[in-house]
Amino acid sequence: MTVFSLFLPVWRLFRWAAILPVILCVLAHPAAAQAQKADRLDATAGWSDTARRAEEALQSGLASSEAFEVLRSELAQQRADADAAAEAGGLAIRLLKAQIETLGPSPGKDQPEPEKAAQRRKALSDALDAAEAPVAAARLASARANVLIEEIDRLIRTRSAEDLMARKPSPLLPSSWETTATELGKFATRLSEETARYAALNPDEAEIYDSRLIIALGILLGALLLPVGVGHYGLIQLERRVTAPPNTLRFILQAGGVHIMRLVVSLVAVALVIAAVLLAEWGITSTANLSGAILGVTVIFVVASWIGNVLFTPNQPALRLVGLSDGLARTCYWLSIAFATALGMDALVDGATEDYPFSAPATSVLQGISILIGCIVLSGLARVLFAVAREAKVDKDALEDTPFGPGFFVFSGYAIQALAALSIVAASLGYVPLARAGLAPTMLSLTIFGLAFILHHGVMMPVRAAMADRQSSVELVSMLLGILILVVSLPLLAMAWGAREAELGEIWRLIQNGIDFGGVRLSPRVLIVLGGTLAVGVFLTRWVQRVTDRVILPKTQIDSGARNAIKTGLGYVGFILSTVLAISAAGLDLSNLAIIAGALSVGVGFGMQTIVSNFVSGIILLIERPIKEGDWIEVSGFSGTVRKIAVRSTRIETFDRHDVIIPNADLIAGTVKNMTLSSQIGRMILPIGIAYGSDVERATTIMLEVANDHSGVLSYPQPQVFFRNFGNNALDFELRCFLRDVGTEISVRSDLLYALNAALAAAGIEIPFAQSDVTIRNLDQILAQVSGKGQGKEQETLPADSPQPAA
Repeated sequence: MTVFSLFLPVWRLFRWAAILPVILCVLAHPAAAQAQKADRLDATAGWSDTARRAEEALQSGLASSEAFEVLRSELAQQRADADAAAEAGGLAIRLLKAQIETLGPSPGKDQPEPEKAAQRRKALSDALDAAEAPVAAARLASARANVLIEEIDRLIRTRSAEDLMARKPSPLLPSSWETTATELGKFATRLSEETARYAALNPDEAEIYDSRLIIALGILLGALLLPVGVGHYGLIQLERRVTAPPNTLRFILQAGGVHIMRLVVSLVAVALVIAAVLLAEWGITSTANLSGAILGVTVIFVVASWIGNVLFTPNQPALRLVGLSDGLARTCYWLSIAFATALGMDALVDGATEDYPFSAPATSVLQGISILIGCIVLSGLARVLFAVAREAKVDKDALEDTPFGPGFFVFSGYAIQALAALSIVAASLGYVPLARAGLAPTMLSLTIFGLAFILHHGVMMPVRAAMADRQSSVELVSMLLGILILVVSLPLLAMAWGAREAELGEIWRLIQNGIDFGGVRLSPRVLIVLGGTLAVGVFLTRWVQRVTDRVILPKTQIDSGARNAIKTGLGYVGFILSTVLAISAAGLDLSNLAIIAGALSVGVGFGMQTIVSNFVSGIILLIERPIKEGDWIEVSGFSGTVRKIAVRSTRIETFDRHDVIIPNADLIAGTVKNMTLSSQIGRMILPIGIAYGSDVERATTIMLEVANDHSGVLSYPQPQVFFRNFGNNALDFELRCFLRDVGTEISVRSDLLYALNAALAAAGIEIPFAQSDVTIRNLDQILAQVSGKGQGKEQETLPADSPQPAA
């Protein structure tokens, strides 16, 4: 495969773009469509003849690979025609079957049918048989052609592998060099004789040729001086004038303008070189491939120079897309020029060997020279990669925009060195095609990656400028764009490594036809319709949620928890409807997948029963709303405020600012204490102890006054004081009152304790020390210890560290 085979798809694209309007006009005309359909149905004989010739060629195996390629293209075209004919006939078959179904099921043998209905059924059945015959023939022809195409592809791949492993004379043999020098001299003599013979036969044109040659030399000199010389140094001055900050609109315009101007100048130089070659090409018809190679080499140098300037920009670090030092960037730029030299040498050798029948030794020597140049260039690339790795280890910010570390560059350098060494060894042993197999494709792949990197960076520059405050979104867009560019680059990479255009077309055909998955055929059209409809549905759902939450619900009397439930429910309903509409719009029949899902649901159900239980519990919570966001609840030993009710779990925030995730099933099946379900009012019980001998009535009055004076305590129901017990060292009272907001219990309790401490102290009522944690089970035991009763009985003693009751 030559370097110029990459440019063939571009030419075919322009050719099809030129004739596409004509094809559309023909297909738009009804009469033309009918005629085309008739031609397809009448082409069965032609399909059979082409298939027969292909079978004979495959059985004999004598045809050349080029002949098999031509035969394959005919089979591919006829397969496409057969598929189109089958699809066109399928509509008529469906219409006839629908009409037959309207007549109902066919009666049995002993059941008569009305004559008109029977005649109608027979006529439709005959028409159905007549319509199915050409469709069946087309499908058979398509299947036959498909098998033959697969066999031809297999045969061509086998031959390519054999040619790749073919052994030729070693380029190191002295006899090969002598043969090469002799044949090059013969080639030059042939060109000279052909030119002289043409000049003798056309003397008038020979006189014109002198003036054309002078003009061609002038154009070539102008291309070297103006675009290549003056233009290059002028652009260097423009690069140094770019002073705008990165990721700004001014920087984007300046940098983009410089790179576009450099490309324009390079294309002008290419155009002038092409004009000079066309003017100088006179009287020689046997150098068509070599002349094309010269033009291709010019394009290769222009592209390599432009890529090197854009990626590495030796004269302006601000425009450099790859973060390297100045010296290393300059080395990388000249390495790109070396790439162009190696690829250009390879193209010139291919052009010369196609124009002149060089012998096998001479061909090996010429190709060996190009292999040597390619290996030298790859060795230089390996050294550059090692330098990049060292620089990346020293400077942590170097190559920060790339996902590769120093280890990747070291590994790549060793791999490239191994490739160059193996290529030299293989060429020395005579395996010249094998040695060439990895050199040019590697350099072409790096060129394609360079173009892809430039395209990615060029698109991301305005995106980064517009989304400077949303770094995460920028990174997501960058990743998706990189994946898209990689997918688009895959065909070029495949062609660089020897993939045939027919094989790529076959892969594209399989992608277009789709992949059968459980009876559902997934094709690009189906995936685009499915994804597009689902994306539109999700967008509309989010929009409805936003409008409902921000515009409609605030105007109602619904609390925040109910608003969140409505918003979440709209999201679930919208997503389900979007999924159903997307499946319907894509035309997917999920009946087969439903059977598979039913079989799997039994096993999956056991494994996911907890998740399903939590999901159903979440739906119940959103519908019944026993708890809502903002409620103060106690569940599973945790107390806190509900912050979010999700479909699987509920998040509560404790008063220590800790988030606790509670499965929804625990909220439905367990016991939940909700302090704020119906209202924010709640009762607070404040235990108070006063010393023995205090004025109980006065203490009670003070407690009630303090409680009534606090703004957080409700006046109705009124606060109450209860005498609970004779404590260990105090009289135990309880102040019970209702708070306006139960969430303020801690602060109200603190306020009341401060106020009671001051009020009781002012009234001369003593508050004893803190009570012991020891529980006194019987008050009689305390009284017995105080009065000395219970002598003669086994008395129960308190721990030594327990406070003793007052006498």
